[in-house]
Amino acid sequence: MKADDATAPDHRAGFVAAASAYVMWGFFPLYLKLFAQIDVREVLAQRILWAAPWALIAVFVMSGWRLGRQEIAAAFKPLMLAALAASACFIFVNWGLYVYLILNERVIESSLAYFLAPLVSVAVGVLFFRERIAGLQGVALVLALAGVIVQGLALGAPPWVALAICVSWSGYAVIRKRAAVPAAVGLLVESLALAPVAIAMLVWVAREAPLGFSADPSTALLLATAGPATAIPLMAFAFGARRVSFTILGLLQFVAPTLQFLTGLAFGEPFTMLHAISFALIWAGLGFFAWDTLARAKQP
Repeated sequence: MKADDATAPDHRAGFVAAASAYVMWGFFPLYLKLFAQIDVREVLAQRILWAAPWALIAVFVMSGWRLGRQEIAAAFKPLMLAALAASACFIFVNWGLYVYLILNERVIESSLAYFLAPLVSVAVGVLFFRERIAGLQGVALVLALAGVIVQGLALGAPPWVALAICVSWSGYAVIRKRAAVPAAVGLLVESLALAPVAIAMLVWVAREAPLGFSADPSTALLLATAGPATAIPLMAFAFGARRVSFTILGLLQFVAPTLQFLTGLAFGEPFTMLHAISFALIWAGLGFFAWDTLARAKQP
């Protein structure tokens, strides 16, 4: 179903689904904070391993048995499999650094990455897809760059981890744009591709200390919920993306980092005047970006 073909009820359902996905992603740090006493490597490995079965369920829930099998078979063709293996490398870096920031009480810095993501997407479009940049988009990029520089002054060094999260996400998006497969199918193949790495990481951690998964049943169950915590927002987003316009999706993507930012403040993370100036510049850039997006959407 294309967004233009959706009925009014479909639009409403799509908006609710997409907004719910971004809200769940926005509050994901609250979930990760529950693993504060568990090794970052194990949290990442458990997320990868538990994402696979839930992604498989998502494929058949969203596409049905017959179409789901066809989609999975298509994803395992050599060229598509190679592309998804490459995207898996990027998402591995993205997930790993994100979990690292959250568990090291740097939620605000993680929000910076996703505030910058739409602006970096514009830069990627110019560099890799020869897209033309509009005047307001150029202003947005300049403001974002200024915000990153000020953020570096606030941290005493460039925000390398946040920038790496942003770049890894953009790299992932570039590959997935060229390797167009349903979201759940892509997550399934990527999780399976990363499964050997995840198992090796668990062995690595277990040699140093007992795994958190073996500590007690409640911790094991909590780690297992990483699967649905990954797959359910993805399913909601995929449902909504087919029923609302790209303009709405583009504006909704600011919900998640805003909630992450507020979560970081609620946790009492440092937020100085330089931090405030940095985010003000980035938010101004996003304002120009949103204005340009809405103006383009109104054009015939």
